[in-house]
Amino acid sequence: MRRLVAAAFAAALAALPAAARADLFSSVSYGVHVSTIGDGITLEKPLLYDFSVRVETGALSVSQQFSYDKNPYTSTTRYQNYAVIGDYRPYAGRYRISAGLVFGNDGVDNVSRDVAALVRVGNGIYPVSGTGTITARVRYDRPSLYAGVGTGTGLVKGLALTLDAGALVRNGHSTVAASGPLANDPTFRADLERLRGELRTHVVVPVFSVGLVYRP
Repeated sequence: MRRLVAAAFAAALAALPAAARADLFSSVSYGVHVSTIGDGITLEKPLLYDFSVRVETGALSVSQQFSYDKNPYTSTTRYQNYAVIGDYRPYAGRYRISAGLVFGNDGVDNVSRDVAALVRVGNGIYPVSGTGTITARVRYDRPSLYAGVGTGTGLVKGLALTLDAGALVRNGHSTVAASGPLANDPTFRADLERLRGELRTHVVVPVFSVGLVYRP
């Protein structure tokens, strides 16, 4: 009986295309990448002749100054994430169609800068001495959906340059807080709620990535 099972297993392996068997049991590729949603490492495992799975990490912090309702803010976008992405290569070529999920603690912090005596919040205008520092935060739900396309080209034996472009669909939630003595005032709190409702929590983020991958 054992000999019969072993013979059947050997026949099944022999029936698979040689290239598919090579990909199925090939080593994990690894590398590094820079991306608009964070720089990190890449691990890739071929599962079939034309399909593989990637795990990527991303970390990045970007700050900028902007004005909202004529009030100056410092906006800081923080990326701390990891992605699980499936890659399909039509006809096992160099181009790939990708889809996956992004997990992590990405978000945006908007902090008011006290450079004037008065500040507009919602429909009201208040003294900065009463509002204190206003902090508006957006945190994105996990996971977010990613879809894109990519390609790669060999540089030297075992080392390849990869390029990816896609979009990340994000849904989030927002909070707004103030540090001043007006924080418990009902009218001011209503205006804070209006400000919170104006924050963008449903966004589509373009994603571009360049990487170097070593394939043993």
